[in-house]
Amino acid sequence: MSKYNITERIFASVNERVLEFDHESGLHVCIIPKKGFNKKYGVLTTDFGGFNTKYSVNGKIFTVPDGTAHFLEHKLYEQPDGDVMNKFAALGAECNAATGYEGTIYYFECIDNFKECTELLLKHVFHPYFTKENVEKEKGIIVQEINMYLDNPYYVASRELVKLLYKNHPIINDIAGTEESVMSVTPDILYDCHKTFYRPSNMCLSLVGDFDMEEVFAVLEKADLPAASNDIVSKIFPDEPNENAGSRNVCKMETAMPIFYFGFKDDNKKYTGKERIKRNLAGAICSETIFGSSSPLYEKLYDEGYINYAFYSAYEIERDYALFELGGMAENPQKIEEYIKEELSNLARTGINKEDFTRVKNAIHGQRMRSFDSLSHLGRTFGHYYLQGMDGFDYFNACGTIQEDDINDMIKGLLNKEMAVSIVEGVD
Repeated sequence: MSKYNITERIFASVNERVLEFDHESGLHVCIIPKKGFNKKYGVLTTDFGGFNTKYSVNGKIFTVPDGTAHFLEHKLYEQPDGDVMNKFAALGAECNAATGYEGTIYYFECIDNFKECTELLLKHVFHPYFTKENVEKEKGIIVQEINMYLDNPYYVASRELVKLLYKNHPIINDIAGTEESVMSVTPDILYDCHKTFYRPSNMCLSLVGDFDMEEVFAVLEKADLPAASNDIVSKIFPDEPNENAGSRNVCKMETAMPIFYFGFKDDNKKYTGKERIKRNLAGAICSETIFGSSSPLYEKLYDEGYINYAFYSAYEIERDYALFELGGMAENPQKIEEYIKEELSNLARTGINKEDFTRVKNAIHGQRMRSFDSLSHLGRTFGHYYLQGMDGFDYFNACGTIQEDDINDMIKGLLNKEMAVSIVEGVD
């Protein structure tokens, strides 16, 4: 018998269930049983990402260098007794991590040794080992990574687009930081950030697969997790105007053909909880119906030779930012810009085609239901939404709540605002 107060929730339409409880340390645990699956997946998510560089603890304000969250992610794989990745490999598991704007994840996937892998995940993430020597060594590695990205014209075009959309928000800074900011990171900074944001109550452990629940309880009993903290931590963001910071940017790099990114800045503060999840779905439907490979606009641009396979569009909305972007490679980005503006203006008058809306909505709903077979998708989704104060189940239920009006509102409001344009041209 478990001492934990376990809540079981059932998603009847796909015969899935989720078990959740809080460890005494404050760590939220989400278990998604997948009977008959060979693979097992575990992910620790923390609510600390690339643009969380200014925050307060019990009223005292701290500012850390850009790229600190990413640096911290790198260093948590180094322990006094060796490289954690080698330890996972010895257990027959794959492991990795990723730092986003708003959070960081650490995960593993295995078939055997699930208990040992979960123990290792909790040990290396919650027990950092930073020294002056290993931090200095990592700086060169991260600077090389930064320079690699800065040599990529797609990355540069995308980053310049964000700088056109946002004026003050830290999203304009690279997740990995700059060479200057990385060189200013110290072990003390990393330890302070770990203590502040890697508190169990600021994290979620998601475990997905066919395993013995008693093993999970045993691992948690054995785990040396930090004690619950009463510190009051607040993230601090500068004021951000509703309008774009700029309208157009053109730069030159080595590229065979111009790279373009177009974008629209949305007001994330208008959407919370289920409404944010529904807005996310509206963006996905807009992306596919207006710019997807079966849309009239895509076919027109492709048939006339203006775009190729690289053309894409996507909408993102998180707790602290929201934007719609599209991009690709083309000889004449200006012509594509004209076509897009004309199409969006027409759609603002006519509204979305009902048949297209229904077809795309049903297709997305089917994809989301099938994603219950993706262990990594389930683990990340439930952990991500929990830390944002939302319910992962709402992500899968959203298709049942969205209406044509939600799509038309996005077209009239967001997609007919000023469009920012970022282009990287080839060197003459």
